[in-house]
Amino acid sequence: AAFNSSDMYIAHQPMKPVVATATPNAAESGHRNLAPGRRSLRLALGAVFYMTLCCDALGDTGAAQGPTIAAGLDVGRVVVESALRLLKQYPTSRGGGPAVVVAIGNATESRGLIPAGEVESLQSPDAFVLRSRKNTSGHTVFACAGKTPRANGFAVFELLQHFGFAFLHPLKPVLPGALPRPLPELRVREEPRWEFRGTHYHTQHPLELTNLLNGYDVDGGHENRTKWADTLPDWEAFLDWLLAQKQNYIEWMLLGDLKVQTSREGRDGGFELSTERRVRLRILVQAVHDRGLEAGIDAPLTFQQQHALSLLPESTGQWHHDLAVVESRVNWLLGCGFDHLGTELGTTEFTRGHSAHDLVRMLNAVKAVLGPGRRLLVKNHCSAHQKAHGFSDPRPGHEGNELNFNYLNYYADPSIVAMPHTVQIYSLRDPAPTYGNNNFSDLRDWTRYLLQDGRPVVFYPETSYWVNYDISVPLFLAPVYIRSRVEDANDIDAMSSHQSALGQLNFESGWQWGYWLANAGQAAVAWKSHRRPSEVFERLFMFLDPKLRGEVVRLLCDFSEAQHDLLIGGAPGAPPAPGIGHGSVAGMAYLQGSEGLSDLAGLLSRHLGRGAPQPDRLRFSDLWHDSLLLPKRFLRWFAPAAMLWDKLFGRPENGPRHQWYRKHLRPLLARMNSTFAHLARRFAELQDIPETAEESLKDLSISSRLLSLRCTQVLNLYDHAAECGASIDEPQAGKEEWCGRRLMLARRALETARGLVPERESRYGLATGHNVRHPSYAWRAGNPTAYVYGYLWAVHDLFYWQRDQAIVERRISNPCIGNINDIIDLGLQGGGSRVAHGIRDALVGTLHNRFWQVGIAECMFVPEEEPLPLVGGIAEARATGAGATSTADDWQASGRFGSSTLAALEV
Repeated sequence: AAFNSSDMYIAHQPMKPVVATATPNAAESGHRNLAPGRRSLRLALGAVFYMTLCCDALGDTGAAQGPTIAAGLDVGRVVVESALRLLKQYPTSRGGGPAVVVAIGNATESRGLIPAGEVESLQSPDAFVLRSRKNTSGHTVFACAGKTPRANGFAVFELLQHFGFAFLHPLKPVLPGALPRPLPELRVREEPRWEFRGTHYHTQHPLELTNLLNGYDVDGGHENRTKWADTLPDWEAFLDWLLAQKQNYIEWMLLGDLKVQTSREGRDGGFELSTERRVRLRILVQAVHDRGLEAGIDAPLTFQQQHALSLLPESTGQWHHDLAVVESRVNWLLGCGFDHLGTELGTTEFTRGHSAHDLVRMLNAVKAVLGPGRRLLVKNHCSAHQKAHGFSDPRPGHEGNELNFNYLNYYADPSIVAMPHTVQIYSLRDPAPTYGNNNFSDLRDWTRYLLQDGRPVVFYPETSYWVNYDISVPLFLAPVYIRSRVEDANDIDAMSSHQSALGQLNFESGWQWGYWLANAGQAAVAWKSHRRPSEVFERLFMFLDPKLRGEVVRLLCDFSEAQHDLLIGGAPGAPPAPGIGHGSVAGMAYLQGSEGLSDLAGLLSRHLGRGAPQPDRLRFSDLWHDSLLLPKRFLRWFAPAAMLWDKLFGRPENGPRHQWYRKHLRPLLARMNSTFAHLARRFAELQDIPETAEESLKDLSISSRLLSLRCTQVLNLYDHAAECGASIDEPQAGKEEWCGRRLMLARRALETARGLVPERESRYGLATGHNVRHPSYAWRAGNPTAYVYGYLWAVHDLFYWQRDQAIVERRISNPCIGNINDIIDLGLQGGGSRVAHGIRDALVGTLHNRFWQVGIAECMFVPEEEPLPLVGGIAEARATGAGATSTADDWQASGRFGSSTLAALEV
């Protein structure tokens, strides 16, 4: 190793491990090793650090050497470390060695291939050039030069992907067995599609990094900083993934203290605005800045739900006092090092709260504190039926109409960035029976208007909704998510007649079960224009050989089209189920999961004419109590009364909903079952998979298998619900064997799927720190969110599958069965006060006690013990380590079936 000039260094691999942590002010933290430097000091220390790397490399002469890394001082330390760490294991015998030179930034070797003038001519600060050449000494030089340090990082990770690396799952990069032979000849020049390319990591959900990003350790405590830092390696791996995906912005949401805690400790005694929390946030933000990326925090104005840390948690009604609170909190966040601020308007996704005029003033005040150098990004949610009183819709043709409340920031500072927000798998042009909509046409029209009006716009879609919709079931929906992202990006570019969109911020909720594919796909779309999903899949799987890559790309394209046709399009031309919304004609409504509170909310939304946040569906109980008379809307919550109604007024086997099921829904469910089974088999039949690709393709294959099995279970459960009577003890005459087989096939699908879960859990790749079972899939997990479980807990025992199975096996009509969410904790600021919890507990005691039990009471609380709807069988087998198979005797003992069904089940 040798220095060639004052502005560059050369270091050979392998390197000894070097750890450098940039952390906040020691006076604040009380730790000597947490002192940040100013920019000039960091640059000076960086030069010393580079020299140290060289000295360490020179001292290790006995090991085989990897490629030579040459980097100028315009290259970030972390980028150099990443290149060294990934390339050090490739000596000459594996296609690398010192004769392979990677020159980064303004190193002399790089400038020999890429003149400084060419770099200066790049338009975007994120643009870069890659070039290769064999020099006279026989060395192959790969030059990576970007216009900024961040662009240098983009260039390095792009080069690694041409070497056969892949960065799909943040915690599981694909490492080639050897560098390609011959080495690629490169002449690459890339400019980004959009200026702003970010990821919103939604920490209101109990995800892999939620605890860390909120300053809590894996057990949900905040007393021990060392324990909190156990999962910092996962954060750094995620940030490297962002760099590899050419993202330039990361955002998350801070959560506040629980009111039941602060009422005891006092507001100043809490953790939410403490010095220690700011120290930890600075550490996280510094890791972002070390890679040249920018960090933002989502700080809602007055948001109450899901423990959000709002800028104005409680209003006094006095503007100057409220404004002081808002400004103080914004300044506290800026003191953590955040570059930009995101925010939301209402008190929940469905409610306005404060007056529209006050919110406009508040937005302007926040923007004034941020100043011109920082962005304020405001979410324009897709939820319906909210109006901004006193503000008119400015769009031509909408004169005289009140403005949609979600678009209110239009009347604030025009430099504020609007973020039109879609949800779930739907594109802007798709049918979208969610959040009170039939589609997103109004949001699409608003986006077009903003662009044509010259307003800054960042599109805000998502690649996993979570709750009970996709990744938590789990459903393999990554292909259709990518299809929607491609369609929307091209649609938005076509709208931009006056001004192009600023970019895209993607809402994500986790990486497992193939959702890394959707997250990587949206990033590829934000960086470069793609006409169709196949181009995205080609890019993501460029590390595969052409034959296998072609098979994988065709398979994923077939998945994306089938999912769009069946899950979004559904039954073409079919009317909605009688008395039920438009979501009932689409396959997605039947694969998603549900639990007590969401089922109750869905029923209330149906009968009040307000759209639920997920597609409505024909429920199992709708087939047992098919009368559309008003009293049954209430009787359905009390199973004995509902059955008495049927005895008095006749049974519904040939009612309108049964007829609709047979004509429209059953053919759709059958197509879904056969289509996704065929596609899953194609994944399983892929041949000649290299060892380096086994984990990625196995994850997709098993995820697709679970999607197929879920279709099988749902089809058989609906057949049984529709054709086998309203009472399990009174099956249809002559159908005993057929009905028994339906339940057996549904059970078999559930048990087969359950058997596939443990192996995938062992491959999540998570750093558990002091826990054996990571909180991301534990019940009563210690986390600061409004959920008492990790985001993959429902996958662990296939809770949503079990709940559906139990509802059909036992003919349960109570929508509150299997409730796992606390309505007080979810809906009230800070999780609700002690008074609110006390009132709720008293109400539950009144409705649910040893004298009587009203079913609706189950929606008001969450049980302490882990809820497993199928007692015995699967749940018991999990607990004892036994197999998951249940016999007819097991089922008879648990009281699930009448005796007339058991013989058929044995068959």
